[in-house]
Amino acid sequence: MIKLTNNDSLSFDRNLLSQGFESKRALFNDSFLVHFEEFSSNLYAFIAKDCTHELLCEMILEVKEIFVTLEEAGEEGGHLALVVTCSFPAISLEKLNEKTGFDSYLQEMLMYRFQLKILEGLLLFCEEKGASNLILTANSLELVYLEIFSCFFVSEEQANILQGEQTQIIIPTDIHTYDVITDFMDKIDRDFQKILWCDQNTNPNFRAYLKSNACL
Repeated sequence: MIKLTNNDSLSFDRNLLSQGFESKRALFNDSFLVHFEEFSSNLYAFIAKDCTHELLCEMILEVKEIFVTLEEAGEEGGHLALVVTCSFPAISLEKLNEKTGFDSYLQEMLMYRFQLKILEGLLLFCEEKGASNLILTANSLELVYLEIFSCFFVSEEQANILQGEQTQIIIPTDIHTYDVITDFMDKIDRDFQKILWCDQNTNPNFRAYLKSNACL
């Protein structure tokens, strides 16, 4: 377990996010897009979009050095390490609800897949910047969907910031974490598709979803 401490608490206005989503974007697949835009040497806009399900995530990423101590090793000292920090925003489900017929299973699985793809994009950004950890903060409502991240946590704790009490989670950015996440994403996709096809005859929402997403 590592303990990350930092006294430089900053807050950023998400209205600073660029509307130029179509420029300089990275294509993960036909429907999921992720885009980074540099504001300064340590401040970036992050935009992720699931075009098929009309889900959008926008947040500010900060790259900074913080003091790291290894508690389990009983070390008195520590060292500076580069990390990426961000506050996970609420994501509107209005369009998703319409596309899934308000089916709770479809909503949950599609949000889990979206969040995992966001995490994959964040880890690739961390790798590019040489950051050893990703630190996310989220409120109680969004934390419901971030529970899918729980198997990748190094630590989880409550934090009081300007927006009120939130949960702070820390995820290592090494290749092992990335491999575990991509393997987990593949399993989620296989299980999701299997359930859709097996239950389509008894669930009209599954059947309608498969018809409108013939690539599954």
